[in-house]
Amino acid sequence: MMQKWMDDMRQESADDFIQMAKDFAKAERELGVQKWVSISIERVDKNRNREQIFSYDLPREVYERWEWVVNWRRAKLVCKYPKDHVNCYFSFYDKRLGNNPKFISDLKTLASAKAQVTKVQRKIDEYIVYNKANNLFFDEDTDEDLLKAREKLAIKMANVQAAEDRLKQKIKQVKEKTV
Repeated sequence: MMQKWMDDMRQESADDFIQMAKDFAKAERELGVQKWVSISIERVDKNRNREQIFSYDLPREVYERWEWVVNWRRAKLVCKYPKDHVNCYFSFYDKRLGNNPKFISDLKTLASAKAQVTKVQRKIDEYIVYNKANNLFFDEDTDEDLLKAREKLAIKMANVQAAEDRLKQKIKQVKEKTV
């Protein structure tokens, strides 16, 4: 029976994708991720000289709600400089860690690992509830499929801990370099 549950994990549907996104968002909330966006608007003249005209540093929710302001600002600058190229550049980052790509990839790895733990834990809980209701001889301590799933869960939890340690170590190294 557990094999069926594990096969379902391999065969992902749209519902699984939505649930995975929710798990990822939950992991980010647990980690206290502060989503921000850095927006810079610059113009490039005929001689390919770049000039930054305007910049924003906003929480991502504010940007998503007031995106029209950035578009309006860009349109105004296109009208002001009709012969030049006006470009918008966006950089999404975690405010606590700054705009460092090393931190961003480690943070995504950590959030993904936490989401995987949540997903496997949910599948194990569903399996236990189903078998307690439908299998008279079900025993959590001796069920082979359940024991295998719990071993996999332990490995995934170790991966979460390793990802947390890596991220903390990198943050510590950067703080030591700046001091």
